[in-house]
Amino acid sequence: MKKYANTDKLEKLTDLRHLQKIAASRYRDKICYVYRRDGKIQSMTFGEHTHIIDALGTVFHGMGLMGGRIALLCESRYEWSATYLAAANGGGCIVPLDGELGPDQLASFMEQAEASAVAYSAKHSADMEAYAKSPGCKVKYFIDMDMDPAQKEKPRNIYSFGALLESGEKMLAEGCTAFTGFAIDPGKMCAILFTSGTTGTSKAVMLSHANIASSVHASVCAVDYDGNDRIMSVLPMHHTYEATCGIFATYALGCEVSINESLRMFSRNFAAYKPTVLVLVPLFVDTMAKKISGEIEKKGKTKLVKRMVRLSNSLCRIGIDLRRVIFKEILDSFGGSLRLIISGGAPLNEAHISMLGAFGIALMQGYGATECSPLISVVPPGWEMKKPGSAGYPVLGVEVKTETLGSGKHGEILAKGGNVMLGYMGDPEATKACMTEDGFYRTGDIGYLDKDGFLYITGRKKNIIVLNNGKNIYPEEIENYLNQSELIGECAVTARNGAGDKTGDAMLCALVYPNCEKLPEGGDIYQAIKKEIEAINKKLPIYKQVNLIEIRETEFEKTTSQKIMREKLR
Repeated sequence: MKKYANTDKLEKLTDLRHLQKIAASRYRDKICYVYRRDGKIQSMTFGEHTHIIDALGTVFHGMGLMGGRIALLCESRYEWSATYLAAANGGGCIVPLDGELGPDQLASFMEQAEASAVAYSAKHSADMEAYAKSPGCKVKYFIDMDMDPAQKEKPRNIYSFGALLESGEKMLAEGCTAFTGFAIDPGKMCAILFTSGTTGTSKAVMLSHANIASSVHASVCAVDYDGNDRIMSVLPMHHTYEATCGIFATYALGCEVSINESLRMFSRNFAAYKPTVLVLVPLFVDTMAKKISGEIEKKGKTKLVKRMVRLSNSLCRIGIDLRRVIFKEILDSFGGSLRLIISGGAPLNEAHISMLGAFGIALMQGYGATECSPLISVVPPGWEMKKPGSAGYPVLGVEVKTETLGSGKHGEILAKGGNVMLGYMGDPEATKACMTEDGFYRTGDIGYLDKDGFLYITGRKKNIIVLNNGKNIYPEEIENYLNQSELIGECAVTARNGAGDKTGDAMLCALVYPNCEKLPEGGDIYQAIKKEIEAINKKLPIYKQVNLIEIRETEFEKTTSQKIMREKLR
């Protein structure tokens, strides 16, 4: 397992207090966060951030919240990570919530988690104040991050985050060490994370300090970044993937994290922050790659760029890397310093790995699950094109195997290690169902390991399409082929029973939202897509070939992690 892990980068983390101490002692005067506030770019050092954590944790003690459960509801900002660590490092439990959920769902999740307090931003003030006034409200304290500190307190236990910090600072100055001296139990639950889904289907994942610390340490050892890197945080921090790999792992290394406050500011912030590393999902990578190819095509430089790529690749083979010089104009559109993109959540388009790599931007692919804190595997640095399509090699401390389903090499992916959750809160039956007797977590994903131990994912167990001939089809596998077509913007493969077939057998159907920018002007959209799919079918066995095509006029409905909601496919 240590074959692809650089364990010299950081000592093994035991808990999140350990993480905080490393940042405070080693990087105190370094820039921790860069962000926009009131239209101006501002910054904060690791020392300043640590002071906020300590003051907030101390005032939580004064409020009787230390050791309690605190919900967290805000966009990406430094207060998010400060509140997270203040709750967890005082023996309590943080409950990060998805800000895109409706007020009823948010209330339901807070009650399910038995939260005593909720810290939130101005975006959620109206909903939280309405909930505070509701008869059945069980949350005792409401902490508004953007409320004027001079206002001190509103009715119904609504407090100013800034005013609480001032109180915590005063307690620290007076010698209170209840928070700063608290001894952490690494095995104790410190976070409750809700999986994506509706109120009725989402599960509450319980993670311990040791779980999260294990995954943070594995990320540091597996990923090619260090304290000299500048990370631009793009994904919502409540996503466990962003929190672990984009926030806490970089915190452990002393990286500078700039906060992208909205998708609208994405391009502008490249120029402002000049990031060297991004942590993204494939949808963002696809958007970036399409933007590059679109600009090249618009300027009539497609043939020139192809020639320059061939020249650059030849030079690289003899040890001369001039990519950042040759493709400076392209790299400048992303701030000029971007060298690495870490992607997770779904498979990357192999063509985009190759294209961005040719320009000097490496693409690393990883795989995980909320229940695994979340990291399971990562493609090691330099292996992007050696193992195309792989989800990587198991990270440090994680063992992966597959449990074969019937005949063939494909099976359900199982993972075991210090990163695996404590269980689902209040649901021992679901916990038992997802764990094997020897301690492996059943991911619900289907895949296989190659002879070198690299993992390949072919689909989700619950998405399997079983044809009348008994063949199992993994729709994601076929979608990966379809998504390589420039004419296809988004797609999903499903089964249609008896559509156009006298036998009534299930037929594979591709639901396609076209990439209209790439379609021939004035052409027949259906026929253009059909021609593409017919060419793709020739690469597939007959039973995996798409027989039906349905063109969509709108994008698919997606979760906040940008995954297509398959339960809503029609």
